[in-house]
Amino acid sequence: MLSKRTKYVVYLMFKLAEEHWGLEIANAFVRFVNRVSDNEAEERASRVSLVGENVRRRNLKCPQRRVDGWMEIELGNFINDTGDDEDVNAQLIEITQLHGKGGLIVQGIEFRPE
Repeated sequence: MLSKRTKYVVYLMFKLAEEHWGLEIANAFVRFVNRVSDNEAEERASRVSLVGENVRRRNLKCPQRRVDGWMEIELGNFINDTGDDEDVNAQLIEITQLHGKGGLIVQGIEFRPE
């Protein structure tokens, strides 16, 4: 249940396997399903790197290590101005380099009020 008139920031909590690949750059976005189209959301997407320590580029969000040993990275944010009866979609996608990806261990996704 989401609080009305509240800004939320969405985080992916994850670890990388010792052997991981294809996770250098991806697009991340959060959207209300019935209010924002996929195309509009992709245009506003943030560029993220799940292996941030190895990738240094401008405008690229990198993960932060948490005290519990997991990593977290911001996928995006939104303002809930209508209540708690709409679907929210959070995505991490990569469609420009169609190579294999592996070694991503997901703990979960957190929606935090800001």
